[in-house]
Amino acid sequence: MSYIIKTTSGLINTILTDAARKKISQGNFKISYFQVGDSEVCYDCITGLKPTNLNVLMPQYNAQNTTPAPESNRLQVKYPLYVDSTSGSTYGIPFDSSFVDNIYNTAAPRGFFSGNGLTYSAYTSSAYTITPNFIVDNTTLNSGTTLVLSANTLDVTVSGTVTPGMILNLFTNNSVTPLSGNAPLFTYVVVGITGDTYSANTVTVEVDRQLPDFLNMGYTGNSIAIFYPSGMTALYDSVTPAPYWATNVINFETNCDVSQADVKIWNMNIPWTESPAGLFVSQNLDYNSFKSTGYTGSKEYFGYNSDTGQVDTGGVYFVNSLGQKITLNPSDSKAVAILHYTNQAIDNFYGEKFAQQEYDSSNPGGTGQARNFKISIPWLMWHKNSNGTIGEEFFTDPSGFTSIDLFQVYYIKSKKDAEFNNPGIRYYYLWDTHANIDGYPNRVGKVFPDLKMVIFDDDEIVAAMSYKSNRSWTLPAPKIGTIIPNACEGVLGLDEGLLSANTQTAFVTYRFNNSAFTNSLHCNYYTNISPQLVDPIQTTYNIFLKFGNEFPFLVSDVSTIPTGYTANEMKVLVQKVASGTTRPNPTQWKEIDVMSQLSATTSNNFLTLSGLTGATIQITKDMYDTAPTYNLNNYIDLPTAALSGITLNFGGEYFFYGSIQTDIQATIYVMNYLCNLGQTQFLSSTNPTWDGTPPYITEVALYNENKELMVISKIQSPEKRQGIQQYPVKLDF
Repeated sequence: MSYIIKTTSGLINTILTDAARKKISQGNFKISYFQVGDSEVCYDCITGLKPTNLNVLMPQYNAQNTTPAPESNRLQVKYPLYVDSTSGSTYGIPFDSSFVDNIYNTAAPRGFFSGNGLTYSAYTSSAYTITPNFIVDNTTLNSGTTLVLSANTLDVTVSGTVTPGMILNLFTNNSVTPLSGNAPLFTYVVVGITGDTYSANTVTVEVDRQLPDFLNMGYTGNSIAIFYPSGMTALYDSVTPAPYWATNVINFETNCDVSQADVKIWNMNIPWTESPAGLFVSQNLDYNSFKSTGYTGSKEYFGYNSDTGQVDTGGVYFVNSLGQKITLNPSDSKAVAILHYTNQAIDNFYGEKFAQQEYDSSNPGGTGQARNFKISIPWLMWHKNSNGTIGEEFFTDPSGFTSIDLFQVYYIKSKKDAEFNNPGIRYYYLWDTHANIDGYPNRVGKVFPDLKMVIFDDDEIVAAMSYKSNRSWTLPAPKIGTIIPNACEGVLGLDEGLLSANTQTAFVTYRFNNSAFTNSLHCNYYTNISPQLVDPIQTTYNIFLKFGNEFPFLVSDVSTIPTGYTANEMKVLVQKVASGTTRPNPTQWKEIDVMSQLSATTSNNFLTLSGLTGATIQITKDMYDTAPTYNLNNYIDLPTAALSGITLNFGGEYFFYGSIQTDIQATIYVMNYLCNLGQTQFLSSTNPTWDGTPPYITEVALYNENKELMVISKIQSPEKRQGIQQYPVKLDF
């Protein structure tokens, strides 16, 4: 480009010179002088020609090149104006008026679903799926690991052939556009396939673990099978970044359009630094061999591992089913779900940061407000949702809580480097929209706007998002407490209790079993209790569990269509340790059958809500001592070393199966030098064609203390010098 186009809206074109870029690289950029000139005006060339009609050259990076490559160059002001009179200095002193500005925009929503509120649809195009074009007759699902697929009637194009290693998401009803009903979602890895998924009407697929037995439960209808690639590079990204200049795919010629390659989904990794309860390294791969181990360093960095490395001004906690707030230490975190946008695209789709400005009631929905940030998980059955409706949305600033200041900034600070703590790693809580008894919604994670990352740290949401957990619902944490042995019988102090006061602690969780529906991961919340010695006579105590009404998706009246989840029995998992032991041993949990304490609480052999909330479950020393050791492999097929490349394992997630919507922010540091022309200044030109009339300015130049050209600005059309004038020269950084 050579000349400034006069029809453009920009009146002044400014550019940083090559010499300035060199000074910046040396940390020596400074502005000391300015010049104005009329170098591109000829006053006597054409009779009657207005100077404003003259064309002006574009400013160039090479207006001054102090590095001879191959030669030096200097294109500063050729004909400067004198500061005073008709001779003397041509250099003025600019006034530094630099400032900081912020701009906001809205990023395109990205993820696997469209919609909002309670209505979401899964994307089924070839940009998202390998193929969504198959259904499963629920009456053909009777456990085992194979399912027969039939051609679907979805109005979509089959986009590819399914091969072993790909992901199969099984929606257990016949609707994904939109999603409807509280249908469980199951995720499997394809182990084998018989038939051509690109053209066949019937295909048999073998998956990595046991399928539900819908046949024996009487379920009818269809489930929809959607296949996804085995890794990010298969569909959502490429190993090699897209070229900056797009290429015509027909004739392979560059068409001079800037590449707009858009990765449409977010990544997710779930690093574990502790094995789940019931995992035996002698039998199965433990957390050291889980996938996503490369993200354990990030887990530490974000404050979810060691207790001695950081101070968290906010902290991590969850609320149990009776409204008690349970605070966790960093070392209590078994796993977190890290959401990130990692790909090879060249465009910076999310700017410098997520916009997190306070809500403005005078401009609701205004761009940049934190209330516009939303994470959607349309398939999640969240136990805090008392309405029992599938799908959840999470916010940093949820609406409907005007009396509570939920939108607050927090920091993770280092205990090792004080300089890091000014102020530290900025984050905001991620909230649901369901109020607990204290009026606060549930804190489920953290949003790091400067890193453009989200971390779910709620143990149960992490479990539901883990493919291997085999459930898309979450389970509430019970309230636990201590009780004197035989307290209910009125005979005190005769029996030895489970825990010795002051010296022993119990870790507690539980699991639901189902003989036909599906077996899944136990409740991923661990609660612990240590009785205190308050009576020298009573030195040992039993423990009890009590549940609140937080099982909105538990179904006992089984219909003919899969909905919610069911359970035939409940087991309480307990581990007794010495007080001061920070974490339980995965191999030393006891599995205690408590169904006798839930008598008359089943319907058609299924656990009922009233049975769970109406019972106080007591765990005694005898129950603990005689209980078998809990083995998770009895319920979930855990991989061994020999099957590590075939069977899905914990941490094997690679995409976030939801959607993210946010506004974005960029901070603009504006270099702004004011070049002031006084009433009696810069009225004479060194231009040899100047005719003595008021000169016309075509350029403004900024120089350093050595009068090397740093910045050159060109005016769209020569501008007449008159009165008091000011030329602000701006550059954004």
